[in-house]
Amino acid sequence: MSHFSRRAAAILAAAGLIATALGPAAAQAAGGRPKEGSVQGHRRILIVTYHVVKDCHVRANYPSTRGPHWTVHPGATISWRYNVNRHVAAVSDPAQISRKAFPHWGFVTNRSCIGTSVGQTARYRVYRHGHWGPWHRISYPANRPVPKRILSGRSQYKPYWRRVAWHPSHPAHPSAHSRKTPNRTLRDAPHRFVIGDVFAGWHVHPTGRHKDGYTEVYVPALHRWGWLQP
Repeated sequence: MSHFSRRAAAILAAAGLIATALGPAAAQAAGGRPKEGSVQGHRRILIVTYHVVKDCHVRANYPSTRGPHWTVHPGATISWRYNVNRHVAAVSDPAQISRKAFPHWGFVTNRSCIGTSVGQTARYRVYRHGHWGPWHRISYPANRPVPKRILSGRSQYKPYWRRVAWHPSHPAHPSAHSRKTPNRTLRDAPHRFVIGDVFAGWHVHPTGRHKDGYTEVYVPALHRWGWLQP
């Protein structure tokens, strides 16, 4: 693995963005022993890291211009999640993660700035018959271009791609109640794709829908519905 891929993997692992193993305590957080078939890590690398070949212009939200904009320069790396359209892609910036800065998720508006993959490895294991099985190694090869498919991201389940709900289903009208929020990502569904960044002090209108700590909300600043990260 190259220096870039080792560094990118270490940074993303620290942020929980690639297939890193969860400790047994985390796997059993719900109480009792893990369920049959529980997985530590992921069966497939979901967030692929690429070389940056020219200035990548990133903004926190799209199509909204709310939130910061920044540039990732050639020689750095950037992690791809999905394409919004032919020009815009949802990405994570490893440098932002390294600085513990929010947001590290954003939208690169000129995805031709993204070169080929750096090459990554990870591992996972499965709980079977009362114990954790052996670790399995997975990898993503170097020198692959960014996929061209639109609003579709890598998944660990067959057919190994999942559709992005860019406009998630929602109630007809937002609730009248609102509350301020800390820095959070906005997802298309719990645990799934980032579709925006919500900043501390912004008002959101929560619905009565909750799942795994996520809350369905309307974000007036973005004119968007989605699921607010816990």
